[in-house]
Parts: sequence; structure tokens; C-alpha cells
Amino acid sequence: MRPRIIFCLDSGTTSVKAAAFDLSGRLVAEVERPNDAMRRQGDRVEQDMPRTLALAWDVLRSCAKKAEGSPEGLVLTGQGDGLWALDAAGAPVGPALTWLDGRARGMVAELEKAVDRVEAITASRPTAAAQSLQLLWLQRHEPDRLARIHHALRLKEWLFHELTGQLVGEPTVVLPLWGNWRTGALSRDVQDALGLDRGIELLPEMKAVGEARAALTSAAAALTGLPDGLPVLMGPGDVQATLIGIGLGTRKEVSNASVFGTSAIHACLRNDPDGMPETPRGAMIQKFVIGEGYLCVHPCFNGASLLSHLADRFANLPERVAPTRSGIVLHPFMAPGGERTPWTEPQASTAIFGLTSATTPEQIAWAGREALAFAARTSHDMMGTGEGALALGGGLARDAAFAGFLATVTGRTVLRSPTSHAGPRGLAAVAAKHLLGASNEDIADLWIGAPEERVQPATGPEADYARDKFDLFRDTLADAARHWTRLAALGAMNDPDTENDREIA
Repeated sequence: MRPRIIFCLDSGTTSVKAAAFDLSGRLVAEVERPNDAMRRQGDRVEQDMPRTLALAWDVLRSCAKKAEGSPEGLVLTGQGDGLWALDAAGAPVGPALTWLDGRARGMVAELEKAVDRVEAITASRPTAAAQSLQLLWLQRHEPDRLARIHHALRLKEWLFHELTGQLVGEPTVVLPLWGNWRTGALSRDVQDALGLDRGIELLPEMKAVGEARAALTSAAAALTGLPDGLPVLMGPGDVQATLIGIGLGTRKEVSNASVFGTSAIHACLRNDPDGMPETPRGAMIQKFVIGEGYLCVHPCFNGASLLSHLADRFANLPERVAPTRSGIVLHPFMAPGGERTPWTEPQASTAIFGLTSATTPEQIAWAGREALAFAARTSHDMMGTGEGALALGGGLARDAAFAGFLATVTGRTVLRSPTSHAGPRGLAAVAAKHLLGASNEDIADLWIGAPEERVQPATGPEADYARDKFDLFRDTLADAARHWTRLAALGAMNDPDTENDREIA
């Protein structure tokens, strides 16, 4: 008898993945392709939409062939922020503006009072990655293109449309930009505050996760190798899917989680988000989609991509490095949009203190990892959720040395699952809940499972070093932050987009 299968699609920044799980939560097939649809040119970070769709068809078709089971459903997610625009006929209006695009960052400072008003409405401050500011950038610089837009979507909403023919969104990823998590309602006041000609009228109909579902079309079935009419479920954003997959809200001992992929995500689960000691302006609050409570999320632009940027700019940096103590302090802000959390500043930039001619590549490489751990501690201190375990996911979960330093810096047990395929596994758990009616116990035991390793904080000299280095990181960051705006102004002198913004203002 052929096993019954749940298929998952995760169209990410670095790669596009499809996975198949049987109904006992066992991974039976997976396919991953590099995301070669991304196009980078300075602050402009776009994605070719037809190529993105071709990658999705490819991984699903290949996964369906490998799984050799009886499909029960398909659940999908994709990159969170960004603008994936369609015209009246449902065709792409140029390339997508991704969550990494930094063209709108100059407007954040220019529109400070307007952005303050939006933050008061949504409880989350817009950044250069915000769909609202990306629409405003088009309104100023490419009005003809904006006029052709009839639907402003995110990646997963567009993929859902291509799979089912239905235009649907789900509120967990939309409300932090266009509404209020407390009321669950979208607000036209957001676009009015920013001076947007059009805003929420471009968004698709909102349905909660579990209700945002439709049948696979015959055309999509032919392209994916999946059966015509298969139930297709829109999952939460890739962030929430991954957090679920590494145990937040699903493993009882986990109170906090950090994911280090291209970006970094730090989060906790709370019944009352207002109880956090401190909430940075770029934080998000999302309703938890498979249980009670709210995910409190610090989405950072700068994650493991920091290490790639450092390797591009310093010769001979090792890809793997053992813990290497040094007097170097590094600030992890190399993304073109600055930083979103726990420091919300579009002009944030990297600084390195203590660099000398005697500095080794190993010291620089390890200082980058230290910086990511220090940012994680800052976020978790702000969330203040007690002393439960910290679940670690993303590419850096495979780095045992980093996991150990993160445990020491945060003072928490770190649960490491480097081969758990967290994003697809979290999606499969969502499908198990909403398509199969799985209990919370079954989700924890079957679909998530136990972590592969528990890492305890170090004591003695290692703990002393981590504490002192964190204090130095915090103090130098406070000093450097005073100069970010002036540094950005100098760097923008020859940026034509910035000059155009200045003339329009």
C-alpha cells in the first residue's frame, strides 16, 4: 500500500525546497535547488518571478517522483516581506522587490514622523523591507509601473495563486505592516500616514491559516506531478514555520528560539506580548497558528549572511573556525537596509574595533560569530521569558562551536537540530494540525521530535570572556551608533536614488 504523503514547499532566499512527509511525520523525500532567481545591484535586490515559479515547479515535480506515495495535501510558504506585484491579468509587473532590497531606506529617515504614526497603528516600525515603503518608492520613482499594479502580494501568496488560481493572504505576516495584531483588522490609516495613493486595496482577501486553502488546478497539477484537486494550504510565513519546526510552541522545554539563515530571527511565545520588558521598534507580533498565544519576533536583516560578506571582503577567512579569543569587537550590520531588530536603524553599518596588522583571519571569522551571538542575547534579554531552553535553527545550527558560544553568552541550554529540515518540518506540522486534525502531543512527538543535541553554557574563563566581550560589544555599539546617519550621508553622495528622493522631498 502506498504511504499517504504531505508535501511542503518553501521558496526561500538562499534555496527553494520541497519535502514529503508520511503521516507518522517521517521525512520520505526532499529536493532543494539554489535560488538563482535573485538579482543584486547595490541596494537593488530583486527576484525574477518567472524563474522563481520554474524553480517551484521543478522541486515539487522532483519531490513527487521521489516520494512515491499518495498525496494528502500541499502546504507552502516563502520569503516574508517584499513586493510581488501582479497586473489586472495576473501577470508579474516587473521583478519582485525582495525583503533585502534597500532602495527605500533613505525614506525611513525622511518620513520619520509618518513612520512614527504607522508604528503607533501597527506596533511595528516599517523598514526598507516593508511592502508599504516599497510601494511608496515606486510611487516616487516608477509611477507608471505602480499604476499597472492591481495586486500587491508576498511570495507565498503569489505561489498560492499560481497553484490554485485564488488570491488569498493570511494575516500573521500582513498585520505587522498594514494593521493591528490586537484587533486583527487592516487599517487604511497606514497608507494615509505615508502618503500612498493605494495600499490595502491592493492586498488579497485575508483568511486565517487553516482557512486559507484551495484546490490545485489542473494546469498546476500537470506542471508539478501532483494530482488535480489536491488540497493546497497556505502556511504561515517562513519565519513562523521554521520556529515551529525547531520546537518553539511545540517542545515544552523551549521558551525561546533563534534561527540563523540569510537573516537572523529571535523569538519567544507569550500569551501576553505586552509583558515583555522591552520591545524594539522593528519587532513583530504574530498569532501562533497551531496553538494559543502570540509569537514575539525580532527579525534581523543580518544573519549568517554576515559571514559571507566578511569572507568577500577579507582574504583567507575560514569557512569553519574554532573558538578564537581576541580583542576584536565587530558590529554585524552589513545588509543594505541597515538593521531592523533589536536595533531599528536603516543606516546601521558595520564597525570593527581592535583590528591590527597582527589580526588573523580566524580571529575575524570568529568575531563575526560572536557578533551574531551578542545580537541574539540582546533580543532574548528584551523578550524576558525566563530560563527555558533556546532552540537553535538555520545553517549555523550545524556549527557546534557557535552553538556552544551562544549557550554561554545567553546562559541557556541550547537545543540543536542541525539536520531537522526545520522549515519544511514546521510546515508539515501546520498541515498535520489543519488538514489531518493532529493533536498537540502528536505534533510534538511525531512531526517535531526530540532535538539531536543539548548544549550547556560553559563556566569559568570561557564564561568570563563571553561576559566581558558582550559588555564591550554593547558599549562600542552605543558609541558607533551616534555616527551612523553621518556615515550614511557621506556614502549616499553619489547615489542617484538618494538624490532623487532629496529633490522630491
